[in-house]
Amino acid sequence: MDYHPVLDLVAVVTLSSLTVGFVSSSFTRLAVLGLLSTLTYVCVLKCPVYISRSAWATSVGGYTLSYLWQYLDVGILSRWTYEKQGPEHDAIKPWGPIPPKARPDGSVASRLRFGFGTIFSWRFVGTPYQARGLPKLDEKLCKSRSAFLWNTFLTITACYLVLDMMDASADPEVTRRFYTLDKMGFFSRIGDVSAEELTMRLFAALGLGAGLVSVQRGVYSICAFVAVASGVSDPQDWPPFNGPFTGIHNLRSFWSIFWHQTNTHRLRVTSNWLLFDVLRMPKNSKIGTYLRPWLIFLLSAVFHVAIDASAGIPPQDSGAMRFFTIQPLGIVIEDLTTSILSTAPTTGSTSARPTTIQRWVGRLWVVLWMTWKVPAYMFPVLAKTGSGNKGVVPLSLIDLAAKRLR
Repeated sequence: MDYHPVLDLVAVVTLSSLTVGFVSSSFTRLAVLGLLSTLTYVCVLKCPVYISRSAWATSVGGYTLSYLWQYLDVGILSRWTYEKQGPEHDAIKPWGPIPPKARPDGSVASRLRFGFGTIFSWRFVGTPYQARGLPKLDEKLCKSRSAFLWNTFLTITACYLVLDMMDASADPEVTRRFYTLDKMGFFSRIGDVSAEELTMRLFAALGLGAGLVSVQRGVYSICAFVAVASGVSDPQDWPPFNGPFTGIHNLRSFWSIFWHQTNTHRLRVTSNWLLFDVLRMPKNSKIGTYLRPWLIFLLSAVFHVAIDASAGIPPQDSGAMRFFTIQPLGIVIEDLTTSILSTAPTTGSTSARPTTIQRWVGRLWVVLWMTWKVPAYMFPVLAKTGSGNKGVVPLSLIDLAAKRLR
C-alpha cells in the first residue's frame, strides 16, 4: 500500500493512546507493540523517499519513534492503566508522594482523556514522576492565559526567525571546505587543524545547538499555544522547554538542566528495566550506579541513529553513536576533576555551589567539548543531505523581505 509516512505517525499516536486508555491485558498490549513497531519501521523507511527536506523527514520519523518509545514506557514497562490512573509497576521512584485519585467513571471520554494524556505526557508535568530538572513557568504566565499565549507566540516567532536566518546563511562552499567527513576527527589530525577550521568547528557546534533548540522548542510552543488557546490544558501544563542558559556550568548541568527533558522518563524506565530486570543487577549496587549513565547515553544514541535513518542515513554512517556514547566520559572527567580539587587546600568559602569563576570555566569546558564532538554527529548529516537541503522553514520571511527591498 502506498501512502505518506505522516499517516504512520498518526496511526502510532492514535493506536497507542487507545490501547493505554482502553486495554489492560498484557498480551494485547504486547501485540499492539509489535504492530506499532512495524508502523514505525515503515515510517522511518518511507520518510527519506516521501519527504525531500531532511529536517522535515527527521521530524516525522523522530516523533514517530518518540511515540513508540513512549508506548513502550507507559504501556509495557511501567504499565500505566486507566483503572489505577497511573503506573502499575514501580519502574522508577516518584519524586514526591502520590496524591489520592478520584475513582474513574469508566466513560469513553474519560478513557480517551487518560489514554491520549498519558501518551502525550512526555515530561509528566504536575505528577510525582515529573522530570527532576524541569524548569518552572513564570508565575505571571501561570496566572494569565493571555500573557502565556503572547509569550508563546513571541517564542514561536523567534524560533522561526532563527531557523530562517540559518537557512538563508547556509553556504554549500563552506560545507565543502570545512564540514566534510575527512575533517570529522580532531586529535588524529591536530597538526593539520588551522585556527580558521577550529573557528568553523565552534560555529558548527553553536549552529547545531541553535537549530535543534529552535526546531524542538518551536514545535513544543506551537503545541502549547494550540492546547492553551483551545482550553484543552492550562498554562502551568507547559513549562519552558529548555532550562536557563545560566544553569549551564558543566556537561552534567547541560544535559540535566538546560537540555530538554522529553526523554528523561523513558530513559530512566528503560535503563532500569535493562539493568535490574534483564541483567538482574541488584538495585543500589555500585556497578549499576556506574553503568547507568553509560547505558542511558547508549539508549539515546540508538534512538538518534534511528532518527538519522529517517533522513536516509544508514546506521553505519550515522555519527549519533560516536557523539552520545562519549558524553559520559566527559562527565566522568568533570567528576574526577571536582573530586581532586575538593581535596586540595583552599581558602575562603567552602560552599558546594560553584563560584562565578568556576561556572565560566565550566561553560568554556562545555564549549570546547562540544567543539570537539559535535562534528562527529553533524558532518555525516551534512554529507548525506548537503548544506541547506531546501531549509527548515516552509516560507522564508527573509527572502520575502529582501525581494520587497529590491
